[in-house]
Amino acid sequence: MSFATDSPATNPPATEVPATDAPDAEVPVAAANIGPEATAADARALAEASRELGWDRPSFAKGLYLGNFDLGLIHPWPKAKADDVERGEAFMERLTAYARTMSGRVIEREARIPDEYLQGLAGLGVFGMKIPQEYGGLGLSLVYYGRALALLGSVHPSIGALISAHQSIGVPEPVKVFGTPDQKREYLPRCAAGAITAFLLTEPDVGSDPARMGSTAVPTDDGGSYVLDGVKLWTTNGVIAELVVVMAVVPAHTDADGTGRRGGISAFVVEMDSPASPWRTATRLWGCVGSKTASPASTRSGCPRPTGWAARARA
Repeated sequence: MSFATDSPATNPPATEVPATDAPDAEVPVAAANIGPEATAADARALAEASRELGWDRPSFAKGLYLGNFDLGLIHPWPKAKADDVERGEAFMERLTAYARTMSGRVIEREARIPDEYLQGLAGLGVFGMKIPQEYGGLGLSLVYYGRALALLGSVHPSIGALISAHQSIGVPEPVKVFGTPDQKREYLPRCAAGAITAFLLTEPDVGSDPARMGSTAVPTDDGGSYVLDGVKLWTTNGVIAELVVVMAVVPAHTDADGTGRRGGISAFVVEMDSPASPWRTATRLWGCVGSKTASPASTRSGCPRPTGWAARARA
């Protein structure tokens, strides 16, 4: 299942149904120009279009650059709710006790995080720290999330990398922020229970520049799914992930009903237990030997078409 967008195209041929929700101003780079051949100007245009369009709240850091030191924006520090603090402190107490049972030397020697460590962390709810309680998570604030990562990183950096990649850029965060109600009910409880996730953006010869991305997600003829095809690399948790977020380019196309789709960069949630799952080799990283960062691999797999979407494409 995916949470990709497939927004109606702008300037469709006269034979197509005109799109009404994709004005030219929101399409700085046509889908056809996204890929390995994208120019530097295309990349800059895409990056600029991805910036915040409206600022509802003032920025303290921005003010510093403009010579406006507004201390009132950061002081006094907001006071957390008593219930949030109580739950957060209780969690940190349990996590601290468990952290003392783990050994960074074991991880360093074996070049992996032992399964029993991961099971113990899952039992404490570590994989769902930022996931709302209604979906089985702990619903903790970013303050306690940061404190937990610092504590786990003191055991070994690999643990902090695994948990951070899972919750910051893996499946939980984008689904929580942008997912449909069905997607949240399907994926968030799994992630909170310990299903490890990963994020796939980086590609060979492209790096993390979305405008030059070569991976594609092409709709099938019946419109019921997408075929994902491309090469990704340096995926933290890729070897052990159960679910992954895959970034890919959806080409401009026309639906069976004649609706023109502009295409663009979209995000897909992909199950890693399919036959097309490509990552089974980890790259050994200095200082983070327990991290199961996936080596380069190509993949071609199917992904059901979403009933809703959870991330806005800018192209």
